[in-house]
Amino acid sequence: MKTCKNIRQVGFTLVELIMVIALAGVGGVMITTIMSRPLQGFADQSRRAELTDLAAMALNRMARDIRLAVPNLLVVSSNEVRLVPIAAAGRYRANQTDPAGPRQDPPACTQTIGACAIDILGPIEPARATTPHWLIIYNTSGLAGIAEAQNGDNSSISPKAFTWKDGTLSAGLSNFRFEYASPQKRFYLANEVVTYRCSGDVLLRELSQKLDGSDPVKAVVVDSVDSCNFTYAAGTNTRNGIVTLRLSLTKGGETVSLLQQVHVDNAP
Repeated sequence: MKTCKNIRQVGFTLVELIMVIALAGVGGVMITTIMSRPLQGFADQSRRAELTDLAAMALNRMARDIRLAVPNLLVVSSNEVRLVPIAAAGRYRANQTDPAGPRQDPPACTQTIGACAIDILGPIEPARATTPHWLIIYNTSGLAGIAEAQNGDNSSISPKAFTWKDGTLSAGLSNFRFEYASPQKRFYLANEVVTYRCSGDVLLRELSQKLDGSDPVKAVVVDSVDSCNFTYAAGTNTRNGIVTLRLSLTKGGETVSLLQQVHVDNAP
């Protein structure tokens, strides 16, 4: 004869389940409260680091171009920096427009037959160029030199016509004379104008083939720009000129402001 054994069922009651859920919720809230501040701090720090890197990159690029600018061809306003980068530089020999005449310094391009030729003293980099360049000799007039060059007047900046090879600068000019001779016989060659300009929330780098910076090709250097301010203190007898660059970037409620100063040697 078989006997029936009582089978005891084991499980959670509804009250026990509710208590576990409540305790788990309380624990989750406590963990979230404890961890939220460090996590938020890490996210804020990462965002600040990113903004700092972006601002430093933009300012370093501007500083590099400013240091490579032709002397006295740097124009600074509150939100814009315009400059003419040096493509090549060297020293020249006074030219001879008439084979039987004396050498002229400042150089002149007044012959009616053949190309205007100016000898280069020593090697330059690059050693040759077939693209027309401006030739700049002893530029002390800054913006006035640009205006004179655009008007076709005698100036420290030639029309964009000079190429060079085999140690000779040449251009198809017959009615141009440089205004001043360089005491050190120094010259610069350039073929483009670079403009940094804050527009809205971006910093633009504009590249133009014209001295006035018109019809540029634009590229964004950095976005998230909150503000920018550029100033220039002209050089004196005891120090070089100084360009001060201030740039502020903002993202996700974080704002980072960087300042960089660049010394400018305007000895022509």
